[in-house]
Amino acid sequence: MSERIKGVMAAGLTAFNNDLTIDVQGTIAHSRWLLANGCDGVLLFGTTGEANSLSLKERLDFLDVLGASDLPMDRMMIGTGCCALPDTVDLTRKTLEIGIESALMLPPFYYKNPTDNGLYTHFARVLEQVADPKLKVYLYHFPQMSAVPFSHELIGRFLKDFPGVFCGVKDSSGDFENMKAMAAAFPGFDVFAGTERYLLDTLKAGGVGTITATGNCTSSMCGAVYAAWKAGSPEAERLQDELTAQRLALQAYPAAAALKELLARESGKAAWRNVRAPFLPLPAERADQLVADMAKVYFQLPALAA
Repeated sequence: MSERIKGVMAAGLTAFNNDLTIDVQGTIAHSRWLLANGCDGVLLFGTTGEANSLSLKERLDFLDVLGASDLPMDRMMIGTGCCALPDTVDLTRKTLEIGIESALMLPPFYYKNPTDNGLYTHFARVLEQVADPKLKVYLYHFPQMSAVPFSHELIGRFLKDFPGVFCGVKDSSGDFENMKAMAAAFPGFDVFAGTERYLLDTLKAGGVGTITATGNCTSSMCGAVYAAWKAGSPEAERLQDELTAQRLALQAYPAAAALKELLARESGKAAWRNVRAPFLPLPAERADQLVADMAKVYFQLPALAA
């Protein structure tokens, strides 16, 4: 069993060809670039990766190719949580089959206001059917999108009844007090801030890092903050302030479209702008404004392959 991933993780983008099929090799290459530019790990098939715009077959086929790639599987995490339990099971099994042990799971999110008992039953059945002791489950707490939060009472039940399986949470609620409370209430349960805005604060509170969408472009600065914190350097505060300014500038725009615009401009690959509906690429004027706004916060993207 591999060590848990801690530190900086980007919620990786999915690259698309012009016909909107997955650019598998482009997505893998981007993950490789992230790992070389500040990331300790990469999450694929999260919100920013447009996972819920991909079919189950597309995701399974992608994982087969990913597993044959040179990426370090112990530094990868896959989003496997779906509305249908069999889909979650199939994705999680495939993730483990290719050598990735870390799975980020949304709750089943279509039916609203489920009880904690209902959610508990769903996850218990996933674990029963996957039946692999190597599995590391990370909960995806994103109530603004899923409308199905994870209560602290439910997390406590998971940790009591399935020791060693539920390893952490990506808290994308934007509520730092919730992140802080979870880190305090559940020692050894790895709390990742869903935004690098709270990277340093989360680390100070006992969390382990961030899993962030905008890390697709801010990964180097995220890595600098994390390294400074580990070294006990007072520079961590200044670096975090700079990182926070970049995050706030970026989050004023639709995440996938904005991040892909920046990557398209830096790489010269227009196909980076491709997103699946209902997302749309940024209009030209809005894209120019994004670039201007990022310049104001001293943003610079590390070199990309042409």
